Amino acid sequence: MSRRPLLCCALLLTSGCATITPKFVLPPAEAEDPIDPVRIEADIRFLADDLLEGRAIGSPGLALAARYHENVFRSLGMEPAFKGGFRQPFELQGSLPDPSATLAVEGHALEPEPRHREDFIVVSHCKGCPQEVTGELVYGGYLIQAPGRGWDDVKGADLKDKVLLVEVNEPGNREGGAFDGKAMTYYGRWTYKFEKARELGARGVLIVHNEGRATYGWDVVRNSWSGEGFYVADPDPRPAFKGWVQEALARKLLKLAGKDHAKLVASAERRDFRPVPTGLTVRVRQRSTFRTVTVENVAGILRAKHPKRRDAYVVLSAHFDHLGKREAGDDRIYNGAVDNCAASAAMLAAARHFASRRGDLRTHLIFLGATAEEEGLHGSSYFARHLPVPREKVLANINFEMTNVWGETRDLYAIGGKQSTLDAVCRRAAEAIGARYTEERGLEDGFFFRSDQLSFARRGIPAVWLHEGETSLRGPAEHIRERREAYKQRHYHKPSDDVRVLEGEWDLRGTAQIARWAAAIVEQIGLAKERPRFMKESAFAGAR
Repeated sequence: MSRRPLLCCALLLTSGCATITPKFVLPPAEAEDPIDPVRIEADIRFLADDLLEGRAIGSPGLALAARYHENVFRSLGMEPAFKGGFRQPFELQGSLPDPSATLAVEGHALEPEPRHREDFIVVSHCKGCPQEVTGELVYGGYLIQAPGRGWDDVKGADLKDKVLLVEVNEPGNREGGAFDGKAMTYYGRWTYKFEKARELGARGVLIVHNEGRATYGWDVVRNSWSGEGFYVADPDPRPAFKGWVQEALARKLLKLAGKDHAKLVASAERRDFRPVPTGLTVRVRQRSTFRTVTVENVAGILRAKHPKRRDAYVVLSAHFDHLGKREAGDDRIYNGAVDNCAASAAMLAAARHFASRRGDLRTHLIFLGATAEEEGLHGSSYFARHLPVPREKVLANINFEMTNVWGETRDLYAIGGKQSTLDAVCRRAAEAIGARYTEERGLEDGFFFRSDQLSFARRGIPAVWLHEGETSLRGPAEHIRERREAYKQRHYHKPSDDVRVLEGEWDLRGTAQIARWAAAIVEQIGLAKERPRFMKESAFAGAR
């Protein structure tokens, strides 16, 4: 689709009059149903178009995506969520990694010399730090301190100004193992490792990439960390650098110190593990480029009109940012059609649904187009810390992320459902739309800790990410599961996450199904006598 007709389509859509020719598998449109796959397609096509250049932080494309959300919210008669309007601006610091960054060990020659992006990746969120940083390399195991689980990898060791080499994931990440067995907890996420390294005063931290423990390949690390990254400015910006190393390079580094990586990993699986000094001095040289940018969340409020409505809110969210574009390659634009345009389209479909049914709505709704999710959940985190309404009035967050585009499923599950009583709510809602509710799958991937619902959970607000099930409603039972796995392997965080590449595989009745499920969940929350709450065993119980 050319840019001029595309813009006309977007303007028509915001007034509810879009006319398009579907290319995905679609059922006949039902005029009375605002959760319409044809409109969902139009939203995806606009947000994922090359015109928006991958919606990177600080880019005109991201600003255009924000304007698109605002126009839809306005057209539906929503109230601006903020005193200044539909936008919630805040500042981020941008850091462009040095493509010529080097990693070396003083007094030793590494053959071949480690290559940035291929063998290691480092970034800096420390604008005032020197371009060359050195420190003793210390193997930190999984770098977990979890008193409630009786686990402490630090045991009082002084790790200030050290360069920490740590494992991704957590000990016993297998059936019957420590922590939650195969289900990854937040302690296993790379974000936790960086947070803990900062808390301990480390000068640098390098995570060892192992595809099995990370649950994704090095290409995902390289694509996610090679471009400009954004962060919230910190008055004490430790560590000076952070990054990843390929497992083969980690083995080489430790061998220089006479250490065996496999044996160290085995020791890190035990509760008696202690940090292992290597006696090696690591030197990292990089010249990052910094800038300050203003980004914006977009949110609107839809007021309930039911006679028995509650003075309370449910937040429905989806992020609209992605990875932008890169310098090299035939296709340089990371369009993010599934991640996360499909999710934005599902949220907007739910918004149209409720805008036409305010008389049935028993709770107020906040629709949030969040920014900067790909950079570390910054948009949703800022929103959750600066809510436009009192926090105690926010009942729940329903998050859309990488929403199903492959067709309807017989079953559904909620990522993070077991964290709170939302699990029972999601079950009732699934059954209300004729689907079977099943146990959460893929717990080993730690998905609950990888998208915007986490920001709400950290503030004590029960939250879920809505996910399709495993069994296709039409065609072969395994069809949708296979499509999802193929997407993860071939297209996730790659330029090929593009409508032009994927549309022949899509059936947007699946996206509509998730939007209808969200609508049923909102209805169930409104009918419930008690507000959702975290289960006592959840790490977020009592969070504020």
